[in-house]
Amino acid sequence: MKKSLIALAVAGTVAAPAAFAATANVDIYGIMNIAIQDTDANNVDLDVVDNVSRIGFKGSEDLGGGLKAIWQIEQGLNASTADQTAFGGKGLRNTFVGLSGGFGTALIGRHDTPYKLSTVKYDIFGDTIADYNGGAGSGAAPLDGVALIDAGQDARASNAIAYISPTWSGFHFAAAVVTSMDQLNSGDTTDAYSLAGMYANGPLTVDAGYQVVKSAGLLGADDTKAMKIGAGYTFGDFKVGVVYEDVSDYDGFNDRDSVLVSGAYNMGAITLKALYGQADVDTAASDLDQDLWAIGLDYALSKRTTAYVVYGSGDDDRKATNSGDVSGWNMGMKHSF
Repeated sequence: MKKSLIALAVAGTVAAPAAFAATANVDIYGIMNIAIQDTDANNVDLDVVDNVSRIGFKGSEDLGGGLKAIWQIEQGLNASTADQTAFGGKGLRNTFVGLSGGFGTALIGRHDTPYKLSTVKYDIFGDTIADYNGGAGSGAAPLDGVALIDAGQDARASNAIAYISPTWSGFHFAAAVVTSMDQLNSGDTTDAYSLAGMYANGPLTVDAGYQVVKSAGLLGADDTKAMKIGAGYTFGDFKVGVVYEDVSDYDGFNDRDSVLVSGAYNMGAITLKALYGQADVDTAASDLDQDLWAIGLDYALSKRTTAYVVYGSGDDDRKATNSGDVSGWNMGMKHSF
C-alpha cells in the first residue's frame, strides 16, 4: 500500500503543554510535488500545477501489553492556486485515531478505502497528469477526463470504521464499513462496504478489492458493486503490472470494465515507465471507450527527491464534441520529508 496503516514509525519527541502530565511522540511528514504542465486541450496554456502535495502529523502511545494508541492528521496542499485560504483551499486527507497491536490495526475516521488501497501500487504515474484514476492535482481531469480505474469507487471515505490484519506469509487483508459514503452519492443514507486482500512474496504481488455502495435512493438505481484485481512481477530491473476492474451500476444504471498494463525499467538513478489502458463504458445507447497511454522518466536525485517527466494522451469517446485525443505533459519534482 502506498501508505501502510500499520507502519506508523515514530521520529522525534515533542513535549506536551505543562497542563498535561504525559508526552507524545509526533512524526511530521509530507510530500511536495509541483510540476510544469501543458496540454493541447482548448484554452489550456502552459501552467504550474501542484500534484497532490500534503503535510501530516502522526504518532503513537504505548499502552502496555503490546498495545498502542495511534493517530494521524493529514492535510492537502496546493501551492499553485490563487486561492489564499488555508493550504490553498485543500481539505483533509487520511485523518484518524485507532489501536494497533498483535491483533492488527483498527481505526475510525477519514481514510482511503481498502478498495482504493488494494491496487495503488500499480499506479506508476500516480499524482501526475497520467494518474490511473483520471489525473491528479492539475485541474479538471487534464487528459480528456479518462479514468482507467473508476475515480468514484477509488475514494477516500470520511466516515470509515476500518480493520487491517497482521501479515501471514506475505498475505494480509483490510475491511471497512463506511457509515455515509458522501464522496460517491449525496445524502447521509449512502453506506459502503469495502474489502481488500494483498499478497507479496519475492518478485510476485497479487491484490484484490471488492466494494458495495448502497444506492442513495435514485429512482430505478441499484447498489453499485465494484471489484478489481492486480498482479505484478519483477524480472531483475524490469517490473510489469496489470489491473482489471469491473463496476456494475457505476452511475446507478450503467456498467463499466477496464484493464491497464504498466511496465518500469530501472537503470540506477533512472527509471523508465510506460502504461496503456482502456475502459469500456456501457450506456443505453452504445458501448463507449476511454483510452489512455503514457510514458515517463524518473530521476532519483536522492532517496527522498525525484525529478520526473511524464507525457500522456487520453481519448474519451463519450464526449460528442471530442475532436480527438488530448495530450499533455508534466515536468516536475517530488520531495518527501
